[in-house]
Amino acid sequence: MIRRALLYLPADDDHTAARLIVAGRPVAARAILTAVRAGIGAVLVPARLRSPALDATLVATPRAHAAVTWVTDAAGLAPGPVLLLPATLVVPATALAALLREGAGAALADSLASGAPLLADDGRLAAGLAGELAAGAPVGAAVVGALAEDPPRTTAPGWCVRVIGPDSAAEAEARLYAGLGSPIDTRLDVLFHRRLSRHVSRWAVARAVGPNQVTLASGLVGLAAAGCLARGEPVAAAGGLLLYAAAVVLDHADGEVARLTLAESAVGEWLDIVVDTVVHVALVLALGVASLRAAGAGLGLGAVAAAGVVASAALSKLVPPSFDAGGAGRLVERLSSRDGFYAMLLLFLGALAVAPAALPGFMVLIALGGNAYWLSRLVYLAGRRAGVSR
Repeated sequence: MIRRALLYLPADDDHTAARLIVAGRPVAARAILTAVRAGIGAVLVPARLRSPALDATLVATPRAHAAVTWVTDAAGLAPGPVLLLPATLVVPATALAALLREGAGAALADSLASGAPLLADDGRLAAGLAGELAAGAPVGAAVVGALAEDPPRTTAPGWCVRVIGPDSAAEAEARLYAGLGSPIDTRLDVLFHRRLSRHVSRWAVARAVGPNQVTLASGLVGLAAAGCLARGEPVAAAGGLLLYAAAVVLDHADGEVARLTLAESAVGEWLDIVVDTVVHVALVLALGVASLRAAGAGLGLGAVAAAGVVASAALSKLVPPSFDAGGAGRLVERLSSRDGFYAMLLLFLGALAVAPAALPGFMVLIALGGNAYWLSRLVYLAGRRAGVSR
């Protein structure tokens, strides 16, 4: 797989367009961040593209900063395969990664019509244009002409937007935010959480608020939700449900901010798991406390549910789920979705309001539900292992 990328200017006006802001970062910085996320280890950038805003982005993003080499002349361009990446092309990292897997001679189909081809070059085209590429001169017409004579293989369609002005910058930003979902998103996530989390992410990126800070905010709001639920009063419990929804929105936003700013890290991943587990442990314990206050029993069952939450989190970390699993595997993974947790909270709130005496019995269901995921997954994994060993 190609491991180097070289930013180039399709047209002379693109020198200005590369400085336009998309999702809180200059367009040229977006190209660099995307390349690194897609697996590129070295990004060669003509010194002509350097700007204070681009420097600031790189300083704030250690992975991108370590990957960038500023090029001032053709001597800085070593021969060999290289990804020719337009500095004003916004493209999702998934499409870029797919292109890199195709290898030399492949181009992103949608980029060809834009006049700014995104090409995995075997090195010959870059060598022929080395002087212009190093100087940051416009080479779009030359690249298009070369590809007309020797058509590249094209990858499956993947969206891209060539930024040439404020309107196309706004379009690129909208496309980026629209694609920030996760493989585990449920219908509720798509229709509710993601619609709100994108606003949080925009706010955070614009103000240089990092993903770990958003994660901690999610934890604090989630604990506040547990505090409301523990009071055992219908009005306070309704407020707790709303606060839980806000915590989930923030939990979605932290991943979005991380992906937009190339701030994914092992520390962030662990923090997200720990905070999410603490919040859900606090919530089921709070339900037990509320049951105890309203009906005189249920705290022990809340503790059983909390133990199940911890066991589920530990198992998911030790044996990460496969989100492309089908059949029984997909059904098991759905047991861990927040949709079920919402349903549980709503039912608990209803019982608290109209039949508080039934809460201890309902806590039995919560205790069983809290342990359903890790128990079912252990059975599923054991069944798969037995099937493989036959």
